[in-house]
Amino acid sequence: MDRLPIRHIAGNVLWTTHGACWALWRVEATNYTYAPASAKRARLAAIEALLKSLVGEPMLLSLCPQVDPVAVVRAMVEDVDLDVSPRFEQLGHAVLDQLGQMELTGRTDWLAVPLPAASPADAAASVFSAAQAEFALQLGLMPAAVTARESERRLAQARRMQAQWPAGVAMRPASEAEILWIYGHSIRRGLVEPLLPDGSEPRLRGRGCGIAALEDVVLAEGSEADGTTAANPFARRFLRASSEWGDSYQALLALARMPEAFTLPGSAYLQQLDDGVGFPVDWVARLVVVPGRKAEVKVRKRARHLRAQAAEYAGDPAGPPPLVERNSADNDEYHERLTSSPQEVEIRAMVTLAVWGASAQEAQDRAASLASDFGGDEYTFARPVGGQLDLWRSMLPGCRTPRVMAGYAQILLARDFAMAMPWCGSRLGDGRGGLFGVQIAAGGARPVLLDSARGPRENASASMAFLGELGAGKSVAMKAAVFNVLARGRLAGRPASRGRAVIVDRTRDEEWVRFARACPGTTQVIRIDQGAAVSLDPLRLFAGDSPKTAARFCESFLTLLLGVRPMDLEGVALSEAVQAVLERPQPSMRKLTDELAARGAGDEAARALARKLAAVARKDLAAVVFDEHLPVVDTRGADSVVFAVNALQLPKKAELASDHRIERLEFEKVLGRAVMYLIAAVARGTVLESRDEFGVVVFDECWWLTSSDEGLELLLEMLRDGRKRNAAAFLGSHDADDIGPADSEKGAVVRGLIPHRLLFRQTSRHLAGRGLAFLGLEGADPVLLDLVTGDLSPIDLPEEEKAARAGECLYRDLAGRIGRMKVLIPFDADVAQAIHTTPGRDAVSGRAA
Repeated sequence: MDRLPIRHIAGNVLWTTHGACWALWRVEATNYTYAPASAKRARLAAIEALLKSLVGEPMLLSLCPQVDPVAVVRAMVEDVDLDVSPRFEQLGHAVLDQLGQMELTGRTDWLAVPLPAASPADAAASVFSAAQAEFALQLGLMPAAVTARESERRLAQARRMQAQWPAGVAMRPASEAEILWIYGHSIRRGLVEPLLPDGSEPRLRGRGCGIAALEDVVLAEGSEADGTTAANPFARRFLRASSEWGDSYQALLALARMPEAFTLPGSAYLQQLDDGVGFPVDWVARLVVVPGRKAEVKVRKRARHLRAQAAEYAGDPAGPPPLVERNSADNDEYHERLTSSPQEVEIRAMVTLAVWGASAQEAQDRAASLASDFGGDEYTFARPVGGQLDLWRSMLPGCRTPRVMAGYAQILLARDFAMAMPWCGSRLGDGRGGLFGVQIAAGGARPVLLDSARGPRENASASMAFLGELGAGKSVAMKAAVFNVLARGRLAGRPASRGRAVIVDRTRDEEWVRFARACPGTTQVIRIDQGAAVSLDPLRLFAGDSPKTAARFCESFLTLLLGVRPMDLEGVALSEAVQAVLERPQPSMRKLTDELAARGAGDEAARALARKLAAVARKDLAAVVFDEHLPVVDTRGADSVVFAVNALQLPKKAELASDHRIERLEFEKVLGRAVMYLIAAVARGTVLESRDEFGVVVFDECWWLTSSDEGLELLLEMLRDGRKRNAAAFLGSHDADDIGPADSEKGAVVRGLIPHRLLFRQTSRHLAGRGLAFLGLEGADPVLLDLVTGDLSPIDLPEEEKAARAGECLYRDLAGRIGRMKVLIPFDADVAQAIHTTPGRDAVSGRAA
């Protein structure tokens, strides 16, 4: 039976059986792999500054906790009124069943630092107190508790220590429950382990706590569950931790060799453990931090030794061996860097990795795979025979650094070790919300939740942009996001709440109509064609809001329809006539035409406008605007409203590229473009109507809206008002410039108001570069370009593997974190059957998008 060397915990401080006190902090990791270059440099500088401020023998720790499927589902449904959301309750059960079949993990990061004694007498008193407690236990007596005065003194010491560190690396004191979890996790890797606390737990009753419950563990190196061991010691380099929860098989590796030089990218090996490995990996870095002025003494001594070596070859015509010259040059460079700043420190870094498996063989296979993965980058990991138990103990705060680790120490400066990028894991999504996807990172699946309504609650935008080529998964991801809005829109304690979506469906087979009808809630389909049953007359539609609103939408619509410039004589005449009609009861487009005709007796511009409007009114498609007998469209009732507009012709993007081509557009395209503007205005008004409801407007292939100043202005207004009115816009396109032209001021504002951004496969490197820049990344980065063009849902794969990788994308979430994830089709059978756009494809609920 093995005992852990911890005797007391209070707050974030723990007391050991050998007299030392340690303080622990939980570190907030930052996304690194897909972060902008400026963010990477800032993170490197922050870690370097923190390392230079540490003293003694700190310990950097990173662990992969299990994620409870029940906790994920609880986060999905905690704010939803399930009594009126039966489909969402059924979805929760389906998600629970599916997640139970996955290996769900996360990553959590820690800093542990021994608290120095105030004086030699203080150190002796601490050792004596610990020995006294141990002796009492051996006699079967109750050991004296750590006094309240001692607890408060050490807690205050930990607070002062943290106050002296730079603030670039965010952290908070660990809780007692979190410290206990670290030890429980170490014993039960690969088993059903305790769930990671979030730090909000109340302090345990009494003054601190002991860890008696964690001491019942048997640690056996190279031993199977039946007690047998292989004859060859090199074939049993693993550790078995036996407890009441079962046998945990773990394999420990020590970093034995590193490259001679460090550069970024390429040296972030600790960060790669979270991004480039197919199974969870825990790691610890035990450091010995030596001030530069003390380390310089050793460096100068080494320089003298190297010069003496070179002098031995003074009489040799060939001179000293190249290795001696290279070592001398390296030492000189090291000395120069060490003395370049008074804050510089020398770090002796000892790094240990831990992997585990369901059996001893699986644990050893994972260890061998991990060592092989890093071998090509000149990182060598060793599994010392007979050292597995010591390496396991090295990963526990409070344990002394084992002798076996000292043999693998790497001598580095602060920046060199910082280039390993510790505490740079990746997280995505919201703390609660619908299951939107799974993050593609090391260690199994990491659920990504999406709470679309979170943005307005936190004074931020909730809008989303989806970019990708045809068949990359863009439209499916948009539908999954819309499903989340509709399915979880009715909130507990808010009877007037609901989720709403207004969708513009331009597809020939009306795929959005089919999808909306499969979603929870009621659906209203409005077809805009020759047989339209409702009116979009802007004067009838918006007169009830305010005359100014009606005038603005009417004039913008007619500007697009008639090619009128606002400040030309025709534009002025139009504005005056609109104002006059709105001052009378029951304004309409017919009455506007009559008003312009009446004014035309003495105004040539008004007469020309009246003739144009009369000509338009005679077209069959124009009835949706000019027929006074049609009822005005009413979108207040349904949860989802779909405008089916495949009968409208729109100009191609190339035709909108110049004024010359716009002037020669066919009438059907001109009318279609203008009517689409009205539809967008109706969609905007619908979702902004009630603050109790969270609504989204969905514009797939949104170039038709943003290609005109009027449409871009409408979208900008929608995005600005969305935060205040509890609404958002979901935009989809192939080109980032369709979301908002990068070379225009208004387009830049539109981009800045869309926090959620998803980039799917783009085989065009030009469009891929634009998409990366839209995410905030380097658009010319060859590695990122290769990822987007060839490694997001690749198309040149066998059908089964291609289906498994469908829906991969780069996602920038509300917090600005960028990571790689795979969008999941909702675990709802009806929605899964209706969500795909690929001809002849049968969807399976819960598969990747």
